[in-house]
Amino acid sequence: MPIKAIVCDMDGTLLTADHDISPKTLELLLSLQQKGITLVLASGRSYLRLMPDALKLKMDFHQGYLIDVNGSSIYDFSSQSRERLGVMDSEDIQKVTSAFRSFNVEMQFSQDAGLYTYLPDSLYTLKKKIRGEMRLPDDYPWASGMYGWLCDMRDGYPEQKLILDLKEAPAFCNKISISQDPHFMEAVTQSLPHLGLHDDYELVFSDERKLEITKKGISKGNALDTLLEKLGVSNEEVAVFGDSENDISMLAGRPYSFAMDNALPNAKSAAKYATPSNDDEGVYHGLKQLMAEGLL
Repeated sequence: MPIKAIVCDMDGTLLTADHDISPKTLELLLSLQQKGITLVLASGRSYLRLMPDALKLKMDFHQGYLIDVNGSSIYDFSSQSRERLGVMDSEDIQKVTSAFRSFNVEMQFSQDAGLYTYLPDSLYTLKKKIRGEMRLPDDYPWASGMYGWLCDMRDGYPEQKLILDLKEAPAFCNKISISQDPHFMEAVTQSLPHLGLHDDYELVFSDERKLEITKKGISKGNALDTLLEKLGVSNEEVAVFGDSENDISMLAGRPYSFAMDNALPNAKSAAKYATPSNDDEGVYHGLKQLMAEGLL
């Protein structure tokens, strides 16, 4: 069957290390949308952080979709509406923070436009030192990102708040992220089976520094299933691209799933095909492969 929808993860997949879409990939995706193929961006990012790239791809004109915060909601450009699929309440937040409070980790609580960043004393001291050395302004965010201890995500989370006491955690959020250096997160990984969280929550790594937690059943894959059913598109009619653990749920079982060369090993195992890295136009080359096979 010909491909009717293309689904792309963002960081490490569609976006280069410079946080941009390569010109060749951008041009091809625009062309394919002109032919009537639906484009879906599926990310751990909030929908507000996805909007600039979505508009660059003219998804508003071509009526595309956004799956944001690891499947917590689906944004429909045709109706400009957002279907919320799952939210973590105060009880969820209490369970997760209790499980991780003994670890020396940063915790991020993501809302639609807000990001609460909790730092234990040692990490607060470390970040104050880093901020001083970098001569950052006082209003620069405290949250870490996929490449280091500090990342400015105000483009998607304009409301940033630092908290030094978990009693100040919000009453609800879309997801909770646990962050530390990669070697430390390896130790956290070993402890996950003993924390008693797997029955109620999805725990996946978006990169080597960050573990992301959502309500059970909230995943990119389940959100994609919901969207494909709405569109009347089968698994044989969708091409999916990803690189991380939070992409596995939408890569697994799809005949035309692609893992980037830079993907985590378990993401590569879940995908049917391999494609070059995000910095080597992997999405472009994967789509050209499908075109050569007469599927696009």
